[in-house]
Amino acid sequence: MTRTKLIALFVAIVGSLLYFYNYFNPPETWQDHNKKALSAFHDSRYAEAEKHFVQALELIEAFPPNDPRFVFILYQLAEIYRIQSKFVEAEKMLKQILSVEEKKLGFNHPNVALGLNNLAGNYRERGRYEEAETLLKQALKILEDTLGKESSLVGNILEHYAHLLHKMGRHIEAGKLESRYQAIYSSLSKDNQ
Repeated sequence: MTRTKLIALFVAIVGSLLYFYNYFNPPETWQDHNKKALSAFHDSRYAEAEKHFVQALELIEAFPPNDPRFVFILYQLAEIYRIQSKFVEAEKMLKQILSVEEKKLGFNHPNVALGLNNLAGNYRERGRYEEAETLLKQALKILEDTLGKESSLVGNILEHYAHLLHKMGRHIEAGKLESRYQAIYSSLSKDNQ
């Protein structure tokens, strides 16, 4: 057998082995990591969930930035970080989500308001009350302008804002917001009866 034939035979054997290896051991996809992460999350194995969400995010980064899977994984990572009290890491994810949503939907979209609310919650948990208040005011304005002053999402923001004001010792202002969100919730529960 000539040297050329030996090389061709070797390449064919190695190629076949690699094909069969990949066939029986396909590389993990973002969906595989996402499923493993969600399973670990539900079982309170947060470090494992974080590892799989990070791996899913690495695979998704090749997708277009406005792909909904990208934001989904970022939200999952932000929540995992929050649960583990990794607030700085969670803040990075929340800011990235907000940036994607603003580019995709515009600055006055309800999803952007919800992103502002989530970032405000991160700041509130870290004692960054003034920054949290600024974000909640922005979120409230967006939701009131887009969904109306009686929306359940407006009530949700008002509830978070009232909680923040209590933390800041501004109980009278908080009480006014509490009255307002309770009226919204009461009105909505009557509508659903």
